[in-house]
Amino acid sequence: MTNDYLELRHLKYFVTVADELHFGRAAERLGISQPPLSQQIHALEQRLGAKLFERKGRGIALSSAGSALLPRARTLLTQAERAAESVARSQRGELGELHLGLMSSGPFTVVVPRVLARFRERLPDVRLVIHEMATSHQIDALEQGLIDVGVIRPDTLPASIKAIELFKDSLTVVMHSSNPLAAKEGPIDISELANEDFIFYQRSLGVRLYDEVIALCTRAGFNPRILYEVRELPTIIGLISGGFGVAVLPGSVQRMIVENVVYRPVAHMEAATAVWAIYRDDANDPMVHAFLDIAQCLASKTLAKGQA
Repeated sequence: MTNDYLELRHLKYFVTVADELHFGRAAERLGISQPPLSQQIHALEQRLGAKLFERKGRGIALSSAGSALLPRARTLLTQAERAAESVARSQRGELGELHLGLMSSGPFTVVVPRVLARFRERLPDVRLVIHEMATSHQIDALEQGLIDVGVIRPDTLPASIKAIELFKDSLTVVMHSSNPLAAKEGPIDISELANEDFIFYQRSLGVRLYDEVIALCTRAGFNPRILYEVRELPTIIGLISGGFGVAVLPGSVQRMIVENVVYRPVAHMEAATAVWAIYRDDANDPMVHAFLDIAQCLASKTLAKGQA
């Protein structure tokens, strides 16, 4: 062999001639004239140091070297085609990984699980990598390129980060079943919580929700007595299940069925917190835009049905 590599076009020419066993028909299939095809096959034979075809009457036949090369040439061409298709699919956002930041209450909403399921259905070869993160951590991770999209409660965003509001999640009071307010069937006025001990998320983890609940209490004429500030939603629910305090949380958490925990809606029209999808302003990854399109579409349909 006079060269250590083979060109794919030479292998394509060889396979076509091997299929047709006729230079004229092979040239026609390839869309070239016969003399250049003959020259390319001759160049391939020189590189391999072996004759690939033999004259047989008026036609040609594969030599022993040609017979040995043919299955390997087909395999190499197939692999090259698959590699090219993988690159094309990656460019179209149909292949690869999407890193998604997700707040702990996200899976309890109606919309978010449906978005994840539809994304997997539409792009089955994209691996969805989920990072459970608080709002502030998602913003930092998005700026650093550690995640591609985030799902958060509203917060102040840097100029490089954009947000799409997906839906609003009404607020609910979470309390132990022994709390007298749990006997009420209807909504609870925030003022009725004035003498309760509150459990909050740490302010640094969800600034807007923390501030929204404080503002509701202030408008109702009291400052909430905060018993604990914790990091995780299951910790809040677990403490309340054990008889410690109350919490005001997004209504979607009602899908967590826990012993001795009761949920009641907040009786204030403004008592709601939004859910945003966030992304980098310079995002040009088709997977990101596919996720955002699916999220907006399903959020709109869910709102039309009166769900969240």
